[in-house]
Amino acid sequence: MKVEKTILPPAVLVSLYKDSLVLAEKEIKPVKIAENKLPGREKETISEASEMASPIKYLGDHHKKILVVVNDPASVYLNETDFILLTSILNACRLTIADIALINVGNQKASLHEMLTKLPSLLVIAFDLDSKALKIKLPTTLYKTTPLGETNLLFSAALSSMQGSSTDAKKEKGKLWSVLKQIFQL
Repeated sequence: MKVEKTILPPAVLVSLYKDSLVLAEKEIKPVKIAENKLPGREKETISEASEMASPIKYLGDHHKKILVVVNDPASVYLNETDFILLTSILNACRLTIADIALINVGNQKASLHEMLTKLPSLLVIAFDLDSKALKIKLPTTLYKTTPLGETNLLFSAALSSMQGSSTDAKKEKGKLWSVLKQIFQL
């Protein structure tokens, strides 16, 4: 009896495991409880508990300290076609999903500061996001690295705009590729 191995593409694995493939580290913040329970103090304690920040969900192991931020509210991390394009871009840069942390801000509210506090990174690539969406005060210049402390920030057009073989898609891919070649010395 011969057993055949079937290898699933990364995009299929992501869709199978959704939230359980990579678990974010638990972040527990203590809630201060008023020592003297005066009338009206209970409400303050409840509001403090409800304002606790939830852990940032991300895909990948962040081995190379690269943060990829996308905005895809309809997906857990990224839709399948954009995920396949992202993995091919990473492969061209000699990287894998394990080397990055992929954060989708479309279904979780997190500022760039919160992301970098949780996942200190040397490079942040933001697809289809501007500085306002990341809650920072920097110019949003596409395909140009912007230093932010020890981190370099790169804004790019949406992955969906790079899909296909149209002239515009090829132009966007070319702009991104020229910057990535410089960054990764390819």
